[in-house]
Amino acid sequence: MKLLFVYLWAPFANLLWYTHTVVMGSLSLLVWPFDRTGNKQFWCARWWCRLVAWSIFARIRVHGVEHVRPDRPYVYMANHSSLIDTPALFAYLPHPFRIMAKRGLFYVPFMGWHLWTAGHFPIDRGNAAKMVASLRQVIEGVKHGRSLAVFPEGTRSPDGKLQKFQPGVFKIALKAGVPIVPVTIWGTFDLLPKTTLAPRPGHVDVILGEPIDTTDYDDKRVSELITRTREVIQQTLDAERPPRNQPQRRSG
Repeated sequence: MKLLFVYLWAPFANLLWYTHTVVMGSLSLLVWPFDRTGNKQFWCARWWCRLVAWSIFARIRVHGVEHVRPDRPYVYMANHSSLIDTPALFAYLPHPFRIMAKRGLFYVPFMGWHLWTAGHFPIDRGNAAKMVASLRQVIEGVKHGRSLAVFPEGTRSPDGKLQKFQPGVFKIALKAGVPIVPVTIWGTFDLLPKTTLAPRPGHVDVILGEPIDTTDYDDKRVSELITRTREVIQQTLDAERPPRNQPQRRSG
């Protein structure tokens, strides 16, 4: 019966996903002239993604928000096994951040308009020179106080297991001189794996680890930084999942 409900509800859930995008994307554009920092638009994105989560009956909890401060930038690095991962981060990470996305997405109606005006980072993959220029803009943005959230695996895991981490995003944190926050997302693969578009209801935990100081590393030691970050996330995945009745601090 539960599986039948999943497949009957899936078309409505996906329709609501697009509806929320149109409504909240429009609202984001309306508030943009009143705050060019993008922070008000971040709150639009936060509620946008909470609506998405609620429409698919994903109950998301965040843990470890005491590890990060609102007055400094970080590079949040999270495991990636589902389309729900990005809404989970936007909905419940405690402080504003930006993402990187291929430039083509910035021209998609509503979502792309939000990405442009909210100060997210377009990545131009047309050629090596344009890619380098795009990454320089990301580094400068992080240096000047914009936190960044990335998936170092580069793509969704096909089986929910942690994949190899790509070094490029770690070099951004190194060159910007900001800490890395390991983020473990637990439960999204069970809700919406890569092989389906029919989301299942369930619980998701987003666990923020203690920041890793990148000033202890350089380009020659980037592999050590990758190993340390990946080990924190893997150890959290291997540990006992936080119980649902455990007290937790939740962002607004």
